[in-house]
Amino acid sequence: MSDVFILLSFAFAIVGLVLMIGRFKVHPVFVLFVVVAVLSLMFGQGGAGTVSLINEGFGNTLANVGLLIVFGCVLGKALEISGGALRITQSVEKMLGTKRKMPWGIALASTIIGIPLIADTTVIMLIPIVSAMAYRSKESMMKFGPILYIGAYVMTSLVVPGAGPLAAAGVLGLDFGVSIMYGLLVGLPGIAVATFYLTRIKTYVAPKAEFIESIAKAEQAEQEQREGGSGTTKTLTAQNGGVGRTLALSPFTGLPVRLGFALLPIYLPISLIMIDSLLGPTLPEGSFIQELVGFVGAPIMALAIGVLSTLPLFGGAWRRKEIVNGMFEDGLRTAAMPLALTGVGGALALLIRETGVAERMSVVIQDVGIPPLVVPFLVAAAICTITGSNILGMLTASAIMAPLIDDLGVSALAVYLACGTGAQIFKHANSSGFWVTTTLSNMTVGQGIRSIGVASIISGVTGFAIVLVLYYAGLI
Repeated sequence: MSDVFILLSFAFAIVGLVLMIGRFKVHPVFVLFVVVAVLSLMFGQGGAGTVSLINEGFGNTLANVGLLIVFGCVLGKALEISGGALRITQSVEKMLGTKRKMPWGIALASTIIGIPLIADTTVIMLIPIVSAMAYRSKESMMKFGPILYIGAYVMTSLVVPGAGPLAAAGVLGLDFGVSIMYGLLVGLPGIAVATFYLTRIKTYVAPKAEFIESIAKAEQAEQEQREGGSGTTKTLTAQNGGVGRTLALSPFTGLPVRLGFALLPIYLPISLIMIDSLLGPTLPEGSFIQELVGFVGAPIMALAIGVLSTLPLFGGAWRRKEIVNGMFEDGLRTAAMPLALTGVGGALALLIRETGVAERMSVVIQDVGIPPLVVPFLVAAAICTITGSNILGMLTASAIMAPLIDDLGVSALAVYLACGTGAQIFKHANSSGFWVTTTLSNMTVGQGIRSIGVASIISGVTGFAIVLVLYYAGLI
């Protein structure tokens, strides 16, 4: 079988995949499955070999990251329904509440909350309080809405336990602690530069009318309480998304959510994973402390501990089985799509490795002289731009590159970061996050492109520039 036939078949298959998902809106899991099956048959694997390849690639990949995706989604759902995410946002607003600092406060809150939560959920959950901030400061929602989105969006593209980063790191065989550290190193400057761009926007867009009405009701209730009114502030503030000035209240206890409890589920698992990555190799071999650090720092155990650490946010209500069951059921519903995509993406990576596509692609890349990291960046960017999915962009690019790493002489970490920065480009009208943010921020499509679309390009390009600097400096 000639090299030209194999490479052209693979190229046409990827183009077909992108068109079927982006143009014809066929479900990506089904399209990926069909692409893997057809290519495997075309490349001579046979019927039994194709079934075996799909099962092996799917199973091995999910064996590494399946439970991580589940626990990550459950953790995010727990922060959402308990009021923990809202409490973090209100604390940042209080800390950076001046008009000049307010955009950076929103970016900080979005960045923190975007580690466990997807960007769409972050916007839906926090847009009432961000609208209140815009209303009180007379600032434009064309600034504040996209800033709220971009922080979470970059984190879900680069930092575990985001579904895309988990999938890419699993396919590439990358240490999760290392991926977290460098994901933050690359992602935070991208958020900062994109936020700076958004703060320069001059077009004024008012918050949506329903949010303004909610703000007025909440502030009226607070005024009544200050004047010795009926004490309805708790009810009204909670009902209106916490847009008043009182602290976020737990829907389970009726009391203010404690900030420490809200932050713990985010930073405890990340800290445990990083401690194991940094200190584990330096500890005495076979010692109790090394065993302990290795156990609690294993990503699957660290995220499980993170899920358990959300229980204090529910007060005594966590003892009711319907609370814990509901939290897991909601999280599992969120995890279903990333799990299926990750598994089929693992099958694609195995196909590329087993059928000789990897060796042929590496020869072409070296002969043409393309810088190795440009390939995953452009593949992820193209797929994200066409399909609207950063998860699919990261997964496809990492699946293509995983078998090429040794031949091209690049590290798994460098490829991971190139995939994560490329997958940020470019959010527009084919993305659910674009529509959620544009609609809830009261923007037109054109305003959304100028704000969200351009900011996503800026964050991705900024991050990739840092990746190139680190790569050519020999640091990754």
